[in-house]
Amino acid sequence: MNFSKTASYSQNILSYMAVNEDIKMSATLLNKKLGIPYPYLRQILSGLSKNGFIRSTKGRNGGFILNMPTENIFLYDIIEATDGTEGFSRCILGFTKCPFNDHCAMHPVWEETRDNLIKVLRGTSLKSISEKRIR
Repeated sequence: MNFSKTASYSQNILSYMAVNEDIKMSATLLNKKLGIPYPYLRQILSGLSKNGFIRSTKGRNGGFILNMPTENIFLYDIIEATDGTEGFSRCILGFTKCPFNDHCAMHPVWEETRDNLIKVLRGTSLKSISEKRIR
């Protein structure tokens, strides 16, 4: 299972903002600090705002800031908002339907792995990630 570039960038943006929680950040600053292409960054910021993770203020002292406490934002929430959760229910081998009776040989392994991954994503907050991030 691969997460999209949008999900990865979203997590990176939010964790950077969490480390610098009290600072309003412009898209230009985030572009310079994170190296995300500016047009793509603007699109991601818009999506993060629509999903309630951040809020923006306009004007001379405007910028983006987190909209909720970092302990209430989990990696699963970010993945769900950016990629959706359909990827978790897909076959890891790419089959649209298991080719052997009910399940292929990888089905139980993938099911356990997927469940563990979801557990980690639901249990990992932005706060815990930001505490480990180097400024």
